[in-house]
Amino acid sequence: MFIGWLKFSDVGNLVKISEEVGWLLDGYHVKLMMMHSPHLCYGVYDEGKLIGAVMAVEFEKSAMIKYFMIEKSYQKQGIGKRLFETLFFALKAEYESIYLHANSDMVAFFEMYGFVSKMEVGRFINVGKVPPFNFTNAHAKELDGSNFEAVISKIDKETFHENRTSFLMDEMDRTSSLKLTLPNGFQHSSIVNARHVYLGPWQVRAGHEDEAEKMMRGVLYFRGLKKVVADVPLEVEHVVDLYKRYHFQSKQTFVHMSYGIDRNVRFENIYAFSL
Repeated sequence: MFIGWLKFSDVGNLVKISEEVGWLLDGYHVKLMMMHSPHLCYGVYDEGKLIGAVMAVEFEKSAMIKYFMIEKSYQKQGIGKRLFETLFFALKAEYESIYLHANSDMVAFFEMYGFVSKMEVGRFINVGKVPPFNFTNAHAKELDGSNFEAVISKIDKETFHENRTSFLMDEMDRTSSLKLTLPNGFQHSSIVNARHVYLGPWQVRAGHEDEAEKMMRGVLYFRGLKKVVADVPLEVEHVVDLYKRYHFQSKQTFVHMSYGIDRNVRFENIYAFSL
């Protein structure tokens, strides 16, 4: 058994492991992370067979850990601990802040390494049952994403206090991407599999809830036949209220945890996290 860097040929097996352990994984997103930060994408192999992975994406001052998973038959053998430490010790030497979204039953594990819980995150799903609302061609034109990059670079920096634009723009540059923009916010959604649209990242400056509602109507209008999934900061009342009013239901809970220097993330601007 050994730990090595992930390869593009591992993506299919990663998808199978994610389905077994209950992670929503997008193969495009995984490949993008491997292109941006190949030295931070680790797999653990048993006689050449991939049995687990952990990955990270780098930003200007921080890194986010994602897709930490071990095949069920190999869990509780110390393999995950070895795999996580391989990445974590590399990151802490280079970045002043590290963050991740943890399953509730993994919070204690990450606390052992100094991670601190910052915000509960709910996975909200809409299955097509929405209240009636008016949406016209004029509304669609208002949400035109022609100035998307300028808006996202400014608002995302206000929210996370660092430059994350390069990776985010690549993340939102796929054939299934839907980009909506208004003066105080941006929204992205994309198809991640045959059944689901993932909504995120989506940020709107606090105090501009009217713009957020226009974007909610836009994504439901254009994506209405698929299940829309979003990871939402549960302690931000105006955000949660918007999802509930449009008949989204919370199906799963995670915890946003951070290590190192507190980035003072403006959760009140976040309507949906990135995948």
